[in-house]
Amino acid sequence: MDRRTFLTLPLALGAAALAGCTPDTPPGPRPTSGTPTPSISPSPRKSPLPRRPIPPYASKGIGMPRFDGFGFKELDTLNLDWFYDWGPDYPPLRVASTQAAEFVPMVWGRGSLERKAIQQVKSEVPWTGAQNLLGFNEPDHTGQADMSVDTAISLWPQLEHSGLRLGSPAPVQALGDWLQKFMDQADKKNRRVDFVAMHWYAPPHTDSFLNTVQKLHERYGKPVWITEYAVADWKATPKSPSRFTEKEILAFMKDTAAGLRKMPFVERFAWKTRVHGDPIMGASALFRSNGSLTPTGELYSSL
Repeated sequence: MDRRTFLTLPLALGAAALAGCTPDTPPGPRPTSGTPTPSISPSPRKSPLPRRPIPPYASKGIGMPRFDGFGFKELDTLNLDWFYDWGPDYPPLRVASTQAAEFVPMVWGRGSLERKAIQQVKSEVPWTGAQNLLGFNEPDHTGQADMSVDTAISLWPQLEHSGLRLGSPAPVQALGDWLQKFMDQADKKNRRVDFVAMHWYAPPHTDSFLNTVQKLHERYGKPVWITEYAVADWKATPKSPSRFTEKEILAFMKDTAAGLRKMPFVERFAWKTRVHGDPIMGASALFRSNGSLTPTGELYSSL
């Protein structure tokens, strides 16, 4: 089963793997496409959220999981520099926490803009301190943001009006035609793209991954963010789970993090987790069902 097929499965089949998003909504318990999402008004704050300094090398982040019972307490255990949750607003999981990672908002798709995502982002900047904005999530996938290049370009000025540093859409194929056409049109129409975002799910081949990152930078000449990556076996099933071992995945994580931090053009990276026991991503999971760290999560926390 390949990645595109998997991500279009019904929710009942896909939920166990917690794969990506439903159309026009970030992943998690939010309304489906076409259902307005009420704005989340942030709690009154007298001062900005505390933030640890972002390091001068590729910094470590995560797309915030939406597992039942998961919150900032669990997020803290990863010792992150930054995080996002596929949405424009700060997650409403405000519990006692030492959480000091930087929040990065995202405009996931057209529905996000219809629900006034840019206004939401701008209203929260005074206390979130957000400086970056992530663009559309896998617009080349029918189960994700699903839009043509022309549509994305026509909507892009709304993202520019956020005033934040702006990341490109992150397509399924980092070196594929969709992003190439988008970047070409953005250049012709003087649309602002400050860094390029990419996703990567494949076998644990460090050289292949780092070569893709290098080629992406060379193609567009911009800083790179890897906003989703992990080891995945897209042919795996519950009866025949991922063929990649924990040892292989741990080595891949360690080696790729080290490699990315040697690339001066890589600003940030974020490992992608699913529920523990997911057959496709196997030992890529960072958390067990009780919220404790797996060996992969322990390594990520230490990086």
